[in-house]
Amino acid sequence: MLTDAIKQEIRDRLAAISKAMPGFRSRPAQRLMIAEVAKTLANCPDPESKSAKPDPGKVILCCQGGTGTGKSLAYSLAGMIMAKHKAKKLVISSSTIALQEQLTTRDLPFFQRAAQLGGTVELAKGRTRYVCVYKLGQAIADMQQITMFGREERAGEETDSEAIRKDIESMATDFAEGRWNGDRDARPGITDDVWKHITTDRHGCLNRACPSFRNCAQVQARKRVKEASVIVVNHDLLLADLAMGGGKILPAPEDCFYMIDECHNLPEKAVSSFASSHFVNSERRSAEKLANLAAAISDAIGKTHATHAERIHDEAEQLKENLSDAYSYFASLSQLKPTRECPRPTLEFEQSCVPEEFHEIGGNIQNLTNSLMGLLEECQQAVNDLLGTDRSKQALFEKLLADMGFYMGRLEEVNTTWSLFLQEPANDNAPPVAKWIEAVKFKTTVDFQLNASPVVAAGYLRRMLWEKAAGVVLASATMTTMGNFDDFLRRTGLASYDVTTVDLPSPFDYETQGTINIPAMPNPKDYEKHTAALTDRLIEDLGNQGPEGMLVLFTSRRQMEDVAGRLPAALRGRCLVQGEQSKREIIEEHCKRIDAGKPSVIFGLSSFTEGVDLPGAYCSMVVITKLPFQVPDSPVLRALSDWIERRGGNPFIEISCTDASRKLEQAVGRLIRTETDYGQVVITDPRLWDTRYGRAILKGLPPFRVIAKGKEVRV
Repeated sequence: MLTDAIKQEIRDRLAAISKAMPGFRSRPAQRLMIAEVAKTLANCPDPESKSAKPDPGKVILCCQGGTGTGKSLAYSLAGMIMAKHKAKKLVISSSTIALQEQLTTRDLPFFQRAAQLGGTVELAKGRTRYVCVYKLGQAIADMQQITMFGREERAGEETDSEAIRKDIESMATDFAEGRWNGDRDARPGITDDVWKHITTDRHGCLNRACPSFRNCAQVQARKRVKEASVIVVNHDLLLADLAMGGGKILPAPEDCFYMIDECHNLPEKAVSSFASSHFVNSERRSAEKLANLAAAISDAIGKTHATHAERIHDEAEQLKENLSDAYSYFASLSQLKPTRECPRPTLEFEQSCVPEEFHEIGGNIQNLTNSLMGLLEECQQAVNDLLGTDRSKQALFEKLLADMGFYMGRLEEVNTTWSLFLQEPANDNAPPVAKWIEAVKFKTTVDFQLNASPVVAAGYLRRMLWEKAAGVVLASATMTTMGNFDDFLRRTGLASYDVTTVDLPSPFDYETQGTINIPAMPNPKDYEKHTAALTDRLIEDLGNQGPEGMLVLFTSRRQMEDVAGRLPAALRGRCLVQGEQSKREIIEEHCKRIDAGKPSVIFGLSSFTEGVDLPGAYCSMVVITKLPFQVPDSPVLRALSDWIERRGGNPFIEISCTDASRKLEQAVGRLIRTETDYGQVVITDPRLWDTRYGRAILKGLPPFRVIAKGKEVRV
């Protein structure tokens, strides 16, 4: 229950922030969101209470609020206050680096200071974003040998390896003297080729056996995260933690209030997060190397665990044989024969069913990888126990631990892939697992990639997040599609609960600030006619353009470049086309031109429909060339479509239209960014007005005035 005392505290602390924030404006939608967040999280039992956790629907809130709502302040303030009263950690997750940096470096510290809430804020990152101090030391020793040869080859010059050595030594010195905390993002310019040699994943980490454990960058970062009151993460790291059972990287879900911002892409990211794949021949070679490693393990751990080392050798050999059998079987399938016309053929399995031969091969691989992981874990413990007993073998022990960790990671990937690949739906209504094999041609060989992916992540999210979390607030500017939350709730598994959904009122007066114009145009399915008409339309609009900005959004690179090439030279010169410069450079140049009183136009693809803020004169017209329908061109989408059809549904409506609706709303949202903006959105796709599904999508867009084929209409 939300007590009067907590309500008053929220009001007082919001008042303190409003006084400290320059230009603060009271926003009704923001106050409503604060109230809804607090009310929802208040349903979490008090720390001293022995009452059972309520139904997830009582502690989960879905809140849609457009640009200008002030969502980050709303969920941060209410979240921090409720987390304090309920003794929980506040975890804020977003999908973009820009929002994460804004929250950690500016917004959250300011809110804490202004409202006198206390506490600390930490940005949580995965292990591979931090340097491995042990491997950094190894790299320095390795580089010293490399640079000796480099000097002989190019006497008198600083070789590339010499420059790399100096950079690595500088990193080590800066870390040792406290000028660098080991975070890759805090030291720009480190290349991927260098970084992969001085970082490690969880399998390659020596943990407490590492001689550098006490000053480990990642351990220190985890300690700061553990002590922080507010933790900021990205969706990928949040999902990775949940996939491991929760509580491995972040605090346990039952100890957290989650604020999941930019949640509209959470369902898609979750599907990718729970997918798995591996290359068959590559893992066959890995199994062979593991068998060879068994002798070194046996020499290190002695007679006590000699049986374990022998079993590792024998079972790794068996695994190699089974993977060889799988490779031979895949190579015999006519559907997987690469040709010049199709260098990467794919075999998909309909209705998630695979032949019996796969179950026999895959069952053996599962059993062997499970057994090998257990054996390696026991041998790791045995080597750990030997650390410090013989200094002459210390380096050998450390290398063995790292090698065993590496192979455990490879085995886990193989095991996860086959487990998912052989998984059968629980019943006819259960969503299937998409399963496919790709033949991948390298220079002289062909390998087969085994792939398995859930088609929806609803069940995973229910089990791993919604059923466990102390409380969750999901926020986005584009959570609804075609005017309701149904698609989002279904794809996230939240439709199983009676969750509260709130669509916050916008601070913008769309009807007076802008229009949606749907001109008479050829159907985009006729590429030539549509491209010609689109070019003519843009020539006219550019001819009438004043010293203001225009954003033209394409769904096809081919059409974008084609239209740009057909423009007269004078008009083409004012167009900044995606691909010719980086996104950041295009936006900077665009703004510079507008500031100088010159017209400017951006031609962009899907990446310009989200996270682009061009207020005022920077963008007074958005042209959307075509409804952004998603083509079911992946095995996952095809498996999902097939499942929907078998259940009597319509994949076009349930997948294509809902996805297009969400993307179109994001694109339309580029126009009005402040309460003083104005302009028009031109959508050159007549299907938006001429079809029933198009009008349903149109109803879900902001309530601009709508002009269809030259006449103002009511939607």
